[in-house]
Formats: sequence, structure tokens, C-alpha cells
Amino acid sequence: MSEPNPPHPDVLEAFRFFAIVKTWMDEDIVEATVRNAFAQGVEAVYVVDNASTDATVERAVAAGAVLAESYETDVFEGRIPQVLMNAVVARVSLSSRAPHVWWLYLDTDEFPEGPDGMTVAEYLGTLDRRFRLVGSTYFNHVPAGKPEYIEGFHPIDFQPLCEEFIPARNPPCDDGHWKHPLQRFDRDGLFVASDEGYHTATIRTHVALFEPVGGIRTHHFQYRDEQRTRAKLEMTCGPSSTRTDLHQSLGNAGFAKRRKSLDAVYAQRWGDVVGLANRRSRGGLAPVPWPDPSSTRRWYGPEELAQARRRWLDGPDAPTPPR
Repeated sequence: MSEPNPPHPDVLEAFRFFAIVKTWMDEDIVEATVRNAFAQGVEAVYVVDNASTDATVERAVAAGAVLAESYETDVFEGRIPQVLMNAVVARVSLSSRAPHVWWLYLDTDEFPEGPDGMTVAEYLGTLDRRFRLVGSTYFNHVPAGKPEYIEGFHPIDFQPLCEEFIPARNPPCDDGHWKHPLQRFDRDGLFVASDEGYHTATIRTHVALFEPVGGIRTHHFQYRDEQRTRAKLEMTCGPSSTRTDLHQSLGNAGFAKRRKSLDAVYAQRWGDVVGLANRRSRGGLAPVPWPDPSSTRRWYGPEELAQARRRWLDGPDAPTPPR
């Protein structure tokens, strides 16, 4: 249930703010995901990893994250990591002894930011205490040139083109938010359990959760370096992979649509891209430049970015990411 934040909100005197990230074979992006969360004001980042065999965990930890859970499955089943993430949220929140803890739930290709130039933490500090859930306006970004991405940097510096996504079928809330990644633990209140994929959350039957109108915004970068993206989607849903068979048996074809769209995306044939039904379009994509990239928080300076671009142009050696 959404309501405007009142003109004179009864804000919390204090709260903790943590992030939790679900990972699998994300070594190219996870460092930037973690650093962006810190740039948005979180105090700590916790990782729940699905037995990645690449450098995902090492790079996340090097960026400052904590490995909270590692589990192994033969197939993708979204409810399993969600149960583990909710358990981490409960355990860490209780051990913090804090009366209120805001949590930011993330996939590794999601880069949230607060509205109006604020960090997410600053925005949370403006909210009335009645709100224990915050939705996000969602923007799908696409590459329109080379390099599609350089590791360690914010992807928006390489992919400013985007399209707002509002689900045409069964939107989780009246505001059209695709996800509700911010959820608050109250030590003296009922536990807010995040649903699979952080699309929404529940407390108890017949107990309402209130969210503020507007919320935050999330930049989504599902197509990064072409070679890496193709390789991961082959592992995820290629002809020789069974990882998403269970997922797709339920009618969830998002990964398969993403793989089917690879050629169109990297050739910038936006009309041929297939995806989830979007209220903003009638098929394909119509991406436009993000209007204010300067408002996005970075953890590096312009010269570091320029040097990385020069290194990329000079040869195949991987550029040194910002620290």
C-alpha cells in the first residue's frame, strides 16, 4: 500500500543500513555492485553465493563484502537463496541489537540510487516511520558501443542508454514498481519477509505494509561485455545447460528471452529485442540516454575512468579497477 511521505514525517531517530547480494558466477561485476552499495550509504554488504567457481566471492570480499552463506544446487530455484537471504537478514539484525535495520536486497547487475541526488541512506532518513518497504523505479540499460563495460567501474559510464521498465502483467504494486529492494527489520515488530526476487514482501496475512510514493531508482545492467555475457547465458540456459529447466517449467522464460536477444542487443537492433511485457513499450526497446548521469555516485574520479578506457584501447590486458 503506497502513501505520500507526509510534509512533516515522524522519522526514525537512528537506524542501521546493510545490503545483501545474491551471486552466481559474477566476477566481472560484483566488485562494482559492492562498491556502489557502499557509495549509497550502507554500512556492510553480505553475500549469499551459489557455489560460484570463478572469482566472484574473492572479488566481493576484496571490495569489502562479507560472505554470509555459500550453498550448492544443481539447478536455479529462486526460493532457496531467498530463504537464506531472509535468514541472514534476521540473524544479522538480531545480533546488531539495533531497534531498526534497513536492508537493501540486490542482484549483482542492479545499481540503486536515491532520488533527487540523495544517496539511498539519505533518502531513508527522510521517511516517516510507518514505511517499512520501499519500491524502486527500474531502468534496463543496454550497450551501444565498445567497451560495453570495464570491470570495477559503474556500468552507467559505459551504458547510458536505458528504458524504464514497468511490468505490464501483475505489477507488484499500484506504483508499477518492479521490485521493492528496501525492507526494514524492527526489533519490536513483525518480521518483514522478502519474497523471491525482492519483488515484494510480506508480514502476516491481513497486516498491511506501507511504502512511500516514488521510492528509489535502480539501474539494471544485464548485458555487459559481450563475450562474458554470452558465456554466462550459455551456462545459464544454453542447449547443454539444465540450470534453468525447473525455473522455465513454471513459465518463467526471462533468461531464455535474454539469451535470444543477444544478437539484437549487441547490434543495437532495438526493435528485435524480446523481454518481459513492458507498459512503456509495445515490443522491442526504445532506449534513450539517462538524463543526468552526473548525479550518480561514483567511488572513483574522472581520470581513473579515462585511464581505464585508454588501457582498454591499448591492448587486451585487463585494466586495473579503481580501489
